[in-house]
Amino acid sequence: MKKPINQKFTSLLGLLCTVILLSCERDFDVKLSSGKPMLVVEAYINNLMPEYNYVILSRSQDYYSPDFRSLIVAGARVSITEGELATDRRSYVWDPASKVTLSETTDPRIPDSLRQGLYFDPRILTNPSQALKGQTGKYYLLEIEADGNTYSAVTGLLQPVTLDSITSGYHFIDAEDENKLKARITAHYQDPDTIGNTQMYYWRYYSNRGNFGWASLGRNRRARGDDDLTNGQYIQLTQNQEFEVGDTVEYFLVSAERKVYNFWESFDKARDNEGPFSTPVTLMNTINGENVVGCFSGFSISMKKDIVR
Repeated sequence: MKKPINQKFTSLLGLLCTVILLSCERDFDVKLSSGKPMLVVEAYINNLMPEYNYVILSRSQDYYSPDFRSLIVAGARVSITEGELATDRRSYVWDPASKVTLSETTDPRIPDSLRQGLYFDPRILTNPSQALKGQTGKYYLLEIEADGNTYSAVTGLLQPVTLDSITSGYHFIDAEDENKLKARITAHYQDPDTIGNTQMYYWRYYSNRGNFGWASLGRNRRARGDDDLTNGQYIQLTQNQEFEVGDTVEYFLVSAERKVYNFWESFDKARDNEGPFSTPVTLMNTINGENVVGCFSGFSISMKKDIVR
């Protein structure tokens, strides 16, 4: 696996230039025992960071392939359309005028090897203030045409749960890291008084600050929770991740639909599986179509930034 790039990027173009190089941080690595390769879809829409609204398309290979890895899918047609729930609460009304076509970049400043497989609103490079950004309370339709097949998915942006603050504590000296003083972060927020809320937690700090994408923020540093046992309570959640005192941490509290939560929960179980001869885990796929797996993740974000003290 490539080592993280630790430089701080100064532009969205810089972020884009690294996304495929950092594809080792992608969440999806689907292993098939046999049969036809599957389209692997990693797609996101959020309300806060337009540069983190993107789609990555790849295709899995047979588990026993001597050159096993996901293959980038280029030249697809990808679009995202905004809409609302219909009055029957069981269907959607889509706004054709809101449809945004995502594309791979043709910017000559970006090497050919980095232009394929990543689909985004091209305005992120030319007019980022007008680039695709989700709105809470809305629903989004993802449509994909690739290799003569069509795929689709719907996700909603919930009202974000407000992150009141993040605090640092539980200090200790890390003897394995030059005796640096470190601490852990606690997130403080009020859980809504309704059953079924699900949150995910991401953070950016010195170790991943130069990386791009949700997978680089999460990876092994992601925790999950649901409110079946904590409904309506005030939450003070301390993460196991250690942070160096003096470092600046950006902490993202992400509210997501239960089906999105379920997918990532099933993915973690599949990723932690002990190889092809262990009990198989079924990914809770949210993409419609044949021979496809993945998730269209609607992330409603509340963010806080603070220095670890």
